[in-house]
Amino acid sequence: MFTGITTRVKVLFLLAVVTGIMALWTLTNKERAGKPEYSDFIKIDTTDLVKVTFTNNKHSHYVAPKTEQVWFIDSKYDVRRDIITTMKLGLARMEVKMPVASEIKEKVRKRLISEGVHVEVLTEEGEKEFWILTNDNDENSSYFINAPSAEPYIVYVPGFTGDLTDLFKLAPGDWRNKALFRNMAGGIEEIQLKYESAPKDGFAIKKVLNKYEVVDMPVVDSTRLQTYLSLFQHINVENYLVDKQKDSVEYLLKSQKPEVFLSVIDFDKSRSRTIQIYKALPGTKLLYARVVDNGELVTLSPEVFFRLLVRKQWFMDK
Repeated sequence: MFTGITTRVKVLFLLAVVTGIMALWTLTNKERAGKPEYSDFIKIDTTDLVKVTFTNNKHSHYVAPKTEQVWFIDSKYDVRRDIITTMKLGLARMEVKMPVASEIKEKVRKRLISEGVHVEVLTEEGEKEFWILTNDNDENSSYFINAPSAEPYIVYVPGFTGDLTDLFKLAPGDWRNKALFRNMAGGIEEIQLKYESAPKDGFAIKKVLNKYEVVDMPVVDSTRLQTYLSLFQHINVENYLVDKQKDSVEYLLKSQKPEVFLSVIDFDKSRSRTIQIYKALPGTKLLYARVVDNGELVTLSPEVFFRLLVRKQWFMDK
């Protein structure tokens, strides 16, 4: 290999090879040294999650997959997909930032067990648990422990801002999927909008021979009609009312009739929805509505829904 090469060049070549090997060895060891192993920290594989249970202030809830794409909470309600994605990423990428300082270790350990959120992660391989608590000194990290007698750590999720504890402190209603209308324009069969106090302002839109028309309006502004139909692609409720809050609003609504009746019939019947909207209650800015399909009482954003609550003459071709 070295035939015809001077001894000096041979030596320089060998030195370069050795130097390269030593540099690679040093870099590899630095990387290893930069991420020490912590015996009391658990890594979680989220590829085969079966159930995640979280207990905060003695109240337990759980999320679990209903199908590959849909999760539910407490076996009752569909869960927002973005929250499940955040949870999976948080659990999978969670790392130790540093051990808890020795002078506060016992205090933090006691707080974790008494005040922290207890998280139990069940996978097809088995179950893991840990307690997590907000780190008051750093809004982007949390205290962590995987057993009452284990070593407590400060953990974080690289690339994410915020405290993972906040996710598991969310109320069940905050986990819920807030989708109300998810209707593609071509998938809508019919829309009916009725006003209790102004019947003549109501209207119906139907799909006839693959075209949409406003019933009893021979000429319509096609741009406005298509714009209106497109609004139903992504409409959410603001919130679901439950327990005492629902009871108090139900009581206030007893004395009035719904002001608006809005029905969207989709060719995919699972996407069809009918809602009754009430006049705003004194002192509130939100709209209250009932989803007729399931009886849920919800709040709606006026800024979003006033775009839907147009009058029939709005579609006129001027």
